[in-house]
Amino acid sequence: MMNRILPLLGLPFAALFAVAPSPGADPPAGAPVTIEYYYKLAPGTTQEWLALYKKNHNPILKQLMKEGVLKSEKLYERRFHAASPAWDYKVVMVWRDWSALEQAHQQEPEIIRSLYPNKDDHDREERRRWEITEQHWDDVLNEVPLD
Repeated sequence: MMNRILPLLGLPFAALFAVAPSPGADPPAGAPVTIEYYYKLAPGTTQEWLALYKKNHNPILKQLMKEGVLKSEKLYERRFHAASPAWDYKVVMVWRDWSALEQAHQQEPEIIRSLYPNKDDHDREERRRWEITEQHWDDVLNEVPLD
């Protein structure tokens, strides 16, 4: 199953499954899963990356939202420069639950076929988006109750 999840939506999810959660940290079954995806880009490529993301990746996520697999997606850029951790864009996604990640992986090829008749162009542009991404990491967030 892990081999099928890793290429999900063009995002390397290996880190999501390599980190062992602390005892008692698992969210309840069926609970939403919040993941932050960070992107550090090659100098001078932020606008190109953003255009490619909006053209080739965001429509897939919007379709997953229509289908109820993904609950929300928000894209952030920093207002002020920070040396560490260095990132240019952060995407915060709230997935319906853990099974939604597998469901999205299974649906992705059909969504791409329906949205992008020329799959070669889509794939080439997605490769370019990853070429100009110098670093990428994911943080799976687990809410800690304060009460």
